[in-house]
This record gives sequence, structure tokens and C-alpha cells, in this order.
Amino acid sequence: SSFEMILSVVRREISSSADSPVLIGIDGGGGSGKSTLAKNLAAALGDASLIHLDDFADWTDDSNWQLSTFAERALKPLLAGITSKHQRYDWPTDTLGEWFEIPPTGVAIIEGVTALRNDLRDFWKISIWVDCPRELRLERGVARDGEAIRAKWVEEWMPGEDQYFIREQPWESASFLFDGSGGESSGFTPPA
Repeated sequence: SSFEMILSVVRREISSSADSPVLIGIDGGGGSGKSTLAKNLAAALGDASLIHLDDFADWTDDSNWQLSTFAERALKPLLAGITSKHQRYDWPTDTLGEWFEIPPTGVAIIEGVTALRNDLRDFWKISIWVDCPRELRLERGVARDGEAIRAKWVEEWMPGEDQYFIREQPWESASFLFDGSGGESSGFTPPA
């Protein structure tokens, strides 16, 4: 699916959903281009809340990719028209950091690994899977986070993602499949 096609459907959904917020879920592996797609959609739409699941990371229960309270803390207030306040997870220090608010707007774009997991799927008016080859995702992740973090990517994060992909096959529930490789991909390949 092209960016223009997705944007067109989002705009149509906004016009027909004047009474309730349009929630858009964007999922894909780390480094696939989820954040870039989300930022581009938000910029094209103008008045949209952009929410990153990474800000809600919670590793206290050793259940990688389980953000069990996200819907209660962030999505339900949005749907009720309530501003919610949260403390951002700080990845470098593995602690909670600065406070931020999510204002209720007509459109909220939620991006992050696990956005299309089973317990969130019913919230999305539009859902997008961002596809990108594993090698390119790793290359992008290391370029962004630094070479010192490569082992974490290879030994923890990508295997955690793989378990999520196998367990939930999130691309199956997506309204759109988007090529996040920037043209370096030859088509959608389900993660193994």
C-alpha cells in the first residue's frame, strides 16, 4: 500500500467518524519504519496525537512486548475525550523519565512493536503493518542506537519480536501492508 492510499483512507475515515476519535495502529519490527510512517501521517493530517508504545515500556514482569495496561492508561481516556498524563520510559537508563500528556484529538496514531496485538486490535479504525527485511531493520537499529547495543538487538529484542510475530501474526489483522524498506524490499514476507 502506498502512503497516498493510506492517507486517503485515513481522511475518509475521519470525515465519517465525526463523533469519535479515529485511532490508527502501526506495527512492525524494530527499525522497520513505523515511526517514520507515523510522523509522516501526523504531518500530513495536521491535528493528530502521535503516541509511541516505546514510551510505555514496562519490563517489570519479564514479559517482553506485553504492555498490558496501555489500553487502560492511554486508549480508553482518548476515546472518552480525556487528557491522560504519563511518565515516559527512558530506555538508556531503564527508568521512568519525564512526564507527558496525550490530549484527546480527532485522530491518534499509535506506533510500536505490538500495536496490532490481539488485545488492542479492536481499538483501531485503521491498522498498518510495516514490512522491512530483518537485516535492514538490524542495520537501522544499530545505526540509531549505536554499535554497543547490537548484542541487545540480536540476543533480546529481535528474538522477543520473533516470539510475538509467531504467536500473534499481527500482519494478518492489518488494513494495510506498507513497505518500510524505502524500496530495498522485493515484497511482503511474513516474519518467521
